[in-house]
Amino acid sequence: KNQEASVSILDFDALELARQFTIKESRIFCAILPEELLATEWTKKSGSLAVNVRAMSTLATDLTNLVSDSILQQEEPKKRAAIIKHWVKIANKCLELNNYDTLMAIICSLNSSMIARLKRTWEIVSQKTKTTLEHLRGIVDVSRNYAVLRQRLQNQVPPCLPFVGTYLTDLTFADIGNSAQRSLQTDEGEMAVINFDRHMKIAKIISELQRFQIPYRLTEIPELQAWLQDELV
Repeated sequence: KNQEASVSILDFDALELARQFTIKESRIFCAILPEELLATEWTKKSGSLAVNVRAMSTLATDLTNLVSDSILQQEEPKKRAAIIKHWVKIANKCLELNNYDTLMAIICSLNSSMIARLKRTWEIVSQKTKTTLEHLRGIVDVSRNYAVLRQRLQNQVPPCLPFVGTYLTDLTFADIGNSAQRSLQTDEGEMAVINFDRHMKIAKIISELQRFQIPYRLTEIPELQAWLQDELV
């Protein structure tokens, strides 16, 4: 509070950081309205109604940058390795909290080329940390359209913070891949009718997301939230 000493991510317990990130993300996620998810609203350059969808995307990007910045700020490989180990711990705690969105942001950063190429640092990272990281990578793996992640979410009981990106991808395909109208053969010839299938598909994806819009019962620590916000900015 007094700004007297510089505080590092290492000064906080991994589980508590995971909890505070979860509270932060969950608040935005639970505020997403169905109309934000229609007609690829979140992709609009200006006047987008999808304020919460975009806020989640911004937070994920900021978190990804925070992870890489906190590692690269250190000059020595040993210190960098310690920060990597801590982020892997935080990511693992996010998994225990069923917070896949924060998990994805952290893993994206650790997979990025600027972190992956720190050869001397990775040589110091323990095998235990590397094994945990491989396990986490497997869960959020992009291949086969996030098959592992989707499988986990199918049987997941809320509270849970899913990776919003999968829903946005599905909604884009449902929106672009299906025309708004289709032609129906009648006695008088062809007639344009509403493509009801398309709306059913979109409604199903949105209701899947809404299933997880249940707040977590976690206690917020205002000082830690303020510090995290400063770090993200």
